[in-house]
Amino acid sequence: MRKGIEDLLTDKSFRQHILNPNIDEGDYWKNWLNEHVGNAELFEQAKSLIIEFYQPLSEEEYQTEAINFKRKINLTNADKDNIINLYDQRGEKRNHWLLRIAASLLIVVSIAFATSWYLNTFDNEEVVNYNDSKNIIKKEAGKGQKLTITFRDGTRVKLNSESFITYPEEFSDKVREVTLFGEAYFDIAHYNDWPFVVKSQGVQTKVLGTSFNISAYPEDCCIKVALVEGKVEIKAGEKEPVNLTPQKMAKIDKDGEEIEVVDFDVQKITAWKNNIIVFERASFDEVQSTLERWYNVKFIYELKPVFEGGYTGQFADLSLDAVLTGMSTDEFDYKITGDKVFIN
Repeated sequence: MRKGIEDLLTDKSFRQHILNPNIDEGDYWKNWLNEHVGNAELFEQAKSLIIEFYQPLSEEEYQTEAINFKRKINLTNADKDNIINLYDQRGEKRNHWLLRIAASLLIVVSIAFATSWYLNTFDNEEVVNYNDSKNIIKKEAGKGQKLTITFRDGTRVKLNSESFITYPEEFSDKVREVTLFGEAYFDIAHYNDWPFVVKSQGVQTKVLGTSFNISAYPEDCCIKVALVEGKVEIKAGEKEPVNLTPQKMAKIDKDGEEIEVVDFDVQKITAWKNNIIVFERASFDEVQSTLERWYNVKFIYELKPVFEGGYTGQFADLSLDAVLTGMSTDEFDYKITGDKVFIN
């Protein structure tokens, strides 16, 4: 019986012959090589794939190799839809499945079993499925929620409360482009020839591979792009692009006329990712908007409190009642009724 490359890659005795050769199996495969003139070429192809892929990988290395493998070969759209996130939820050997992918793609076989390889999805984590919409897909974190999204290219985005992101059904071959409303932390998968662009209220942030935070809520005075690591290019209005280096934050006014670059505290700016609220000389309006988004409530008052000099404080994964208790003074009292906070 003639064997194909997929048969070789998924044959346990063949893999053992390549990785741990022994006399008995060696004789079998030597005989097989002489059965047909084309067997030698198949043998070498399978051998090179096994040597390349059948190495122990960490989860991070595995995901990177799988993504790079998909980009190095020219997948059709149908193949891309089948191979979304190569993650074996059933706990079987990852490299064995990588070999099946390689074999199937080389002989242009439809990979029906790949649909079970989505990343684990929890209430606050989603894997991008580019078939949700004909054109533009929207993922949203409502008030009181946060959402982590993993794109097929390996990029991860965490949305803060009352934020949403839109992106095309398929990224183009030239650029990965998304639009953000609200706040998000981006951990971009690196590709030299495939930049990632985030648009937010007229500001364009272009990166190749980096980690950064963007805050672009409509009620805020400005848009903030804080670079944790890597390098980004900021474009606003007609002004010349500004390049950020790590530990620098660009503050862009809503008209795009002014871009101010300042230092920032990474722990404070990105604390929300770890369910930590940080206020630093915040006005009551800032405190109110943050807590309303965070806890999905509405503040009601007749006379708005004033924080002289602003309010500074930090709250780690606490209930709204605990936060307000920590903030309240003799001049600031509250009562929580359902989704409303009455300020006295």
